[in-house]
Amino acid sequence: MRLTLTVLLAVLMVGVAVPAFAELQNVEVGGSIRIRGNYFGAGASQLSFDDNDADSFSVEQRTLINVKADFTDDVTAFIELDSYNIFGDDFRGGPSDPFFLEGVDNDSETSIGLYQGYIEMREAWGYPLTIKMGRQEIQLGSEWLIGNNDTSSSFKGLSFDSVLARYDADQFSLTALWARLADNNSSRFEKDDDADLYSVYASYTGLEDMTIDAYWILARVANTDTLELFAAPLATEATEIHTFGLRFAGVYSQFDWDVEGAVQTGESGISGVDQDAFGATGEGGYTFDMEYQPRIFVKGSFYSGDDDDAPFNRLFSDHEDSEFLGNTDLTNYWSIGGGVSAQVTEKIELTGVGTYFQVDEEDDFQGIPLSGEDNLGFEIGLYATYNYSEDLYFEAGYAHFFADDAVQDAPGAFIAGNGTVAVGGSGQDDDLDYFYIETGISF
Repeated sequence: MRLTLTVLLAVLMVGVAVPAFAELQNVEVGGSIRIRGNYFGAGASQLSFDDNDADSFSVEQRTLINVKADFTDDVTAFIELDSYNIFGDDFRGGPSDPFFLEGVDNDSETSIGLYQGYIEMREAWGYPLTIKMGRQEIQLGSEWLIGNNDTSSSFKGLSFDSVLARYDADQFSLTALWARLADNNSSRFEKDDDADLYSVYASYTGLEDMTIDAYWILARVANTDTLELFAAPLATEATEIHTFGLRFAGVYSQFDWDVEGAVQTGESGISGVDQDAFGATGEGGYTFDMEYQPRIFVKGSFYSGDDDDAPFNRLFSDHEDSEFLGNTDLTNYWSIGGGVSAQVTEKIELTGVGTYFQVDEEDDFQGIPLSGEDNLGFEIGLYATYNYSEDLYFEAGYAHFFADDAVQDAPGAFIAGNGTVAVGGSGQDDDLDYFYIETGISF
């Protein structure tokens, strides 16, 4: 903690000295606080679907503070610190603590770390070129494959040590990036033992209120310590996944849509198993031009699974279809659903959604005989958002999962952990409940 504050003060002092080389134009300080209480019914938080497991309740908080300094020649320096903690993880206790709670189940102290720290050049060398160098968030398109991990629960954030260049023309933009995920000194696999992410992402905006994206992403992981990013826990060799995708999003009259699909080729990281998969997701809606602005929508997702090839890898996705089945590493399934939302007052928005889930490959997984069941279940969710002010909001949600046979019979459904971790398999198909309440402020 003291070291982090010392580093921050040193950076600020350097910022004061920078005008000797480049004129400081403006300094902004900002940040945010987000707090969320999560209640999971029996079996939900363990993904066991077993009512013998206990209910659980926890409160998570993420705090960010940033400093932005603008200089001449369209140069910006940005530094952001963050802290993520669970209420009670680092109770301070001490002599005044009558229950001697200090050190009881709170081994992890809240840490403050550098979440972002980069230099940005705009209109570089007189061209419509933006270059960002350093630790930064990367959000490509709708964040289907690369996002910043700020949705649903466990919103710890995600940033990359990266160099990114974006060229912006009148009707298109082109982004190229390289990110170092891990830098290692040894490997039992090969000389190049680092983990890297590459991408070229192109967007065409020549159609009014519409965007067409095309992209290539390469995730290459050669080290044992980082292989679990993509193929835990079965990885035994280097992972090299090429992803080629297309996205079409837009608004026309009262209609809106966002559809995306991608194919993957390469090496999965599992010995003798290729990466040969397909994934797609989409949502379309219609907003009525009337009081409350009700919107109806349909949505669907598909992530292939195969007993010979590896299932579709979600990479660093920020999309979640379920409050129960897994996080953004959920694959080897398809879902279809829909819902309705409405702005019932100027400050309150309500949303209801229902989604059906089914396993894609249910007969065999890397030699493991499965139950042969494919029906995962049906999930409903009700959500309300209250914007107290322009900066402060409150949100609450309730979800219920009607479990089916695929999560009842052993060994469960291999849909979590990018298709390598089973969900359920306890012998029961009990329904699950989840409730949360959240608040947040930005400044």
